[in-house]
Amino acid sequence: MEFVYSAKNPGAEAAFVSFGAMHSVFEMVLVGISEHKAESIAERVRLRVSSIEKKLNRHDSKSVFAGICSSGADTPVAVDDEVFSLLQFCETFRKGTAGYFDIAVLSGSDVRPAYSLSPGTGTVSLAADDILLDAGGFGKGYALDQIRTVLAEEGVENALLNFGDSSVLGIGCHPFGDCWSVDVRTGGGTFRLKDSSLSVSGLRPDGTAHIVDPMEGTLVGFRGLVAVEGRSAFICEVLSTALYAAPERMRQAIISAFDGYSYKLIKQDVKQWIGENL
Repeated sequence: MEFVYSAKNPGAEAAFVSFGAMHSVFEMVLVGISEHKAESIAERVRLRVSSIEKKLNRHDSKSVFAGICSSGADTPVAVDDEVFSLLQFCETFRKGTAGYFDIAVLSGSDVRPAYSLSPGTGTVSLAADDILLDAGGFGKGYALDQIRTVLAEEGVENALLNFGDSSVLGIGCHPFGDCWSVDVRTGGGTFRLKDSSLSVSGLRPDGTAHIVDPMEGTLVGFRGLVAVEGRSAFICEVLSTALYAAPERMRQAIISAFDGYSYKLIKQDVKQWIGENL
């Protein structure tokens, strides 16, 4: 973990924290707290993210998601309250986005719902042997919401969090401003975050598609970005994933069901973007 502290501006001391997680990089700026406390908070945040990753990373054979995916059809798997609640939310969001947010989109089978939950026993059962649950469309946003809780408990009033350059959370404001101003690298204007989040979905930096259309089972090649702004980083990531996969005619209907959330389409020059990122 990288930790850098600066006390050059009295009253606006700042700590920068960075570490690798969820196949990307997490970055955080904490403002107005002591170096010792900032170090303590940074370690607490790192441990919380690690805990989430150990549950949701299906590529880790010891993770909860890997255990569920390997269980086979109709085999109840006991999970803790956190994972159970996440699976409940994900199914609710699947229905609320007309199916365009779907954590089982990479499955060999297209049966939906892809899993069933039993509240009495705290178990999840897959609907088919080849169901694959993937947290790539919500994991970073969910982690940011959990970190928000940690920072609130620690009394942090001003902070900026960036997870993988695709999910951002602004708490309070910049020490010399009234918000956190965030620009999308490919253009699209400035987003003013104050106790709010931003999620951006689109092509990978090298120009390759990676988001699957749940209805067609094909990769989405839309040459642009979908940026969603709102309170919860979790919901923002869910919506940016869903809206990117959904056809243009359905996007407004999907977003209108989520009060307090808005989206913006950002056109991009793919050749220029790839050149800047390679």
